[in-house]
Amino acid sequence: MRIKQILTIAAAAGFGAFVPLAWVEADSGREVATFDEINAQRINIVEPDGKYRLVLANSARYPGLFMAGKEYKHHSRSGGGMLFFNDEGDEVGGLSYRSNTVGDKRAASASLMFDQYKQDQTVGILYNEANGNRTAGLRVWDRPDASIQPLMEMSDRAARASSDAEKQRIRAEMLAHANAHGGVGAERFFAGKNAKEAIVRLADQEGRPRLLLKVGTDGMPSIEFLDEGGKVVKRITS
Repeated sequence: MRIKQILTIAAAAGFGAFVPLAWVEADSGREVATFDEINAQRINIVEPDGKYRLVLANSARYPGLFMAGKEYKHHSRSGGGMLFFNDEGDEVGGLSYRSNTVGDKRAASASLMFDQYKQDQTVGILYNEANGNRTAGLRVWDRPDASIQPLMEMSDRAARASSDAEKQRIRAEMLAHANAHGGVGAERFFAGKNAKEAIVRLADQEGRPRLLLKVGTDGMPSIEFLDEGGKVVKRITS
């Protein structure tokens, strides 16, 4: 079916007003349309074989988890945004924004994530806010070598659970599986700010902070060395 016919059918079905300004027959024989504006709930950028390369979607049409081109339902993902895919049909990160206000309580977040191969995010730029407490910065995580696909399968089961109790049981199963296969990952690096300080934080392989570079609310810089329990064993100030 030609693209012009597809757009006409979509418009007739109530998916939006597709009014092309111009149609161009490219040298390759492809039809190229130019629009002033398009309203869409989801846009899929696909490879010639149909595999996703990029998906932009609202919260209602946002995709689940993907591995090797197969989609699994996410047990807790919400919000819309953009999802990236690699050559093998795995999701490899994305861009998302969220906000929520209930009474006088509010929360907001934004993130740009990049995933380790066959695993969860390994680099991210994040902003989070809850009732005036804000953090923002660049984060780097260690992730295990084991594939995350079994956890995707469990997430799909949790999303389809018939009760909250069953969902919680599957979530516990997910955590146990992760811990048995290298853990859930550890944050090794953070550079950014919280509500009070600008921070560079370096952690060991267990995710325990061991070195902090800070500028506090008083404007004074410091370097702190911490032991495994989080106790400051040496502090350098200007």
